[in-house]
Amino acid sequence: MNKHTIEITENDYKEVLKTLGYENESLDESVKELLLVCEKELKNAINACFVYRVFDYCHEEMKDSGFELEGVTIKEHLDGCCKCVCFCTTLGGEVDNLIRKKQITSMAEAMMIDNMASYLVEKACDHAEEIIMKDFDADKTFRYGLGYGDFPITKQKEFLDMLDASRQVGVHVNEASMLMPTKSVTCLIGIKDD
Repeated sequence: MNKHTIEITENDYKEVLKTLGYENESLDESVKELLLVCEKELKNAINACFVYRVFDYCHEEMKDSGFELEGVTIKEHLDGCCKCVCFCTTLGGEVDNLIRKKQITSMAEAMMIDNMASYLVEKACDHAEEIIMKDFDADKTFRYGLGYGDFPITKQKEFLDMLDASRQVGVHVNEASMLMPTKSVTCLIGIKDD
């Protein structure tokens, strides 16, 4: 259960621009300048990292985790799995600080950085999943997050405690069960029986 750093690549930034509908040839100079400023400031703010644990899974229970799975959909998702990977990924608190500062000085920059960061936290999850799955040679499920289906978002604090995510990667939960920093994700992946 160690903190792992994730590198956000130049290609990740190119992809985020595409998803926002920006292609270099179609941009006017003011938009190009906005994108460059936002990209540079976001790069300086990101501290992407993750923490994870793997548990044996049997009879709808993650063995020795102390975490009770609630809801029908998560159990259906993990049907046929022998292990469960639980992880938390974050871009770090400086991203939230940057967005808050930009909301005061430039809403256009705040919105651009917020959209970029939302995309990049998913890319960080992809990178984390690649690193984790190198240890497994088996089929897996897709990522399933707390709050999906009937898997209660109110389990966030218990999930973070199980991962020691507060100490390891600085992720906490507020009274509304929302993750802080906001550009953070908690999820599970099932590892199938061979």
